[in-house]
Amino acid sequence: MAQELLPHILVVEDDITLATLLKENLKLNNFVTRLCKDGEEGWQVFQKERFDLCLLDVNMPKRNGFELAKLIREQDAFTPLVFLTANSSEEDKLKGFGLGADEYITKPFSTQELLARVKAVLKRANAVKPEIIVKEEVYTLGNMRIDVPNHVVFFEGNKEKKVSSTECELLKLFVKNKNLLLTRNSLLLSIWGRDDFYTARNLDVYINKLRKLLKEDPSVEIINVHGSGFKLVESTTS
Repeated sequence: MAQELLPHILVVEDDITLATLLKENLKLNNFVTRLCKDGEEGWQVFQKERFDLCLLDVNMPKRNGFELAKLIREQDAFTPLVFLTANSSEEDKLKGFGLGADEYITKPFSTQELLARVKAVLKRANAVKPEIIVKEEVYTLGNMRIDVPNHVVFFEGNKEKKVSSTECELLKLFVKNKNLLLTRNSLLLSIWGRDDFYTARNLDVYINKLRKLLKEDPSVEIINVHGSGFKLVESTTS
């Protein structure tokens, strides 16, 4: 019964040795793990079971990690996705983040590094039993309402859009600091817990996602403050 409260992780990895090692280490750290050997099997399992996080290898038979992530994001906007790959190219990493990835881990990696990143992503996403969250946390911005625990933004005319946990946490930071400068460093440390080249590029991807979201309300925008960071501004119209 206590096992139901543990985080459930989907691992889609065609290297059986690595997949087994991941499963054992995740189990030792109180995670429940479901292994799939290729992207097609991973997609079938994802549609039938509930997961708090997905670890996806990029290069797999039948359906690669990027293709699987695209399918997952079309169905589910906020379950965290973490890519595992031997390809460290910037192009691949940006493609992964563009598909809505929360992390990108390059092989070879230590199990300690993977566990630390998984725990950090889960902490951001409040992914352990989100249904037990009872605190209502809703922010108003322009003509929008942002429901943080449920990762939903409501617009005028009863329109709504589900967003990822990372988008939601980033938007909350901007709302709580409306009209104030948020430096790139403070955003990176608050959301990702570190400031490096790839998280900086990841931030740019998510800023672009938020700007597209905010186009629904012309009174609100995120502006660049050259050389410093970003500022969420809300114009007052009479």
